[in-house]
Amino acid sequence: MKEKSKLSFRDRILFFVAEYILPFLIRFLGMTWRVKIYGMENYVRKGALFVFWHEHILPLSYVFRGRGIKVLISESRDGEIIARAVRRLGFGVIRGSSTRGGTKALTRILAELKAGNVVAITPDGPRGPRRKVKPGVALAAVRSGASVVAFWAEAKPCKRLNSWDKFLIPLPFASVTIHIGKPVKYLEGNDLDHICAEIENMLNKFGQK
Repeated sequence: MKEKSKLSFRDRILFFVAEYILPFLIRFLGMTWRVKIYGMENYVRKGALFVFWHEHILPLSYVFRGRGIKVLISESRDGEIIARAVRRLGFGVIRGSSTRGGTKALTRILAELKAGNVVAITPDGPRGPRRKVKPGVALAAVRSGASVVAFWAEAKPCKRLNSWDKFLIPLPFASVTIHIGKPVKYLEGNDLDHICAEIENMLNKFGQK
């Protein structure tokens, strides 16, 4: 990311909106939602890897704000916008992705998990393909030995953006439903492709109900 002095005027405006206005709007919008959570008994508070599709960032960032969860966010310009917003919502930030800063991000993820923190990853982010798990999350799960917990969000009524992930925006006064799957651990020696397929199944099964 560019140094502050090298930012364009447009970027300065975008980052200001992301850091100070967007979190307010998320809180304001979220206050109108009727939220139901299924599987809260599966919520792990220490040393866990939370996974959810990129499209579900908005409702999950509101429902689970202020818990100190560390979120993996890409080092791109769009990632900087998201990072500034989620920090204001009470999340920690790990910068990197499967395409940029991947090795550095994995090292930080493993350190955070070892320290007993919770790390959240969108395994199809930052640019897809949609609902396809990339091997980085499987590698983090195996090397850390942490529990993997799948999250799913849905809302009615809602708007879907015309983006690669079909980003979900619950409308004001929407009914928002969150599903939390049972924690699963993967051992060293497990095939990474098989783990990716299992995580995809864990996530997508909620959408098939």
